[in-house]
Amino acid sequence: MEISGSPECKELLNNCLKVFKPFRGAYINVDYGLLPKGIAGRVNAEIETVRRRKKPGFFRKGTVRINRRIKNNEFYIRINANLSEISDEKLRKEAVTSIIVHELLHIERKDLLEHSKNYHRRKHKKIHSALEKEALERFNTLRGLENLEPLGKKNYLENEIKRRVSNTE
Repeated sequence: MEISGSPECKELLNNCLKVFKPFRGAYINVDYGLLPKGIAGRVNAEIETVRRRKKPGFFRKGTVRINRRIKNNEFYIRINANLSEISDEKLRKEAVTSIIVHELLHIERKDLLEHSKNYHRRKHKKIHSALEKEALERFNTLRGLENLEPLGKKNYLENEIKRRVSNTE
């Protein structure tokens, strides 16, 4: 696996990978970037879509089969640049680590292959809430490796991230 990006983000990504299965042959670029207000982090990949049409038979209709795959196994994780301006280094590292864990879960679960037009709808279903629970479990496992106490479901970190991303200091 190959990792690139800013030195701080690369170090945090290497820490986060301790609680994930290895992503073999993957290229992950992690860095701060300009994101819309209210979005803490985002993961992107180049997706290849192949449509195959089956010709209609005598009594059947024609069908279209769509295959989607991630091209070259390359992922780009972007973290809101407003978080890089947090002066408290410990809080900044925890916030960025939390976001990276969440985005790595999207990569592991292959959520990027879903159609993006339905993302807002999927986000509010139970599927996304299960992802939030798993992200918190992995984050707490990571905190346990560093001999820190685990965080509860509602914690100061989520509120602090929302406040910093929204620029309402």
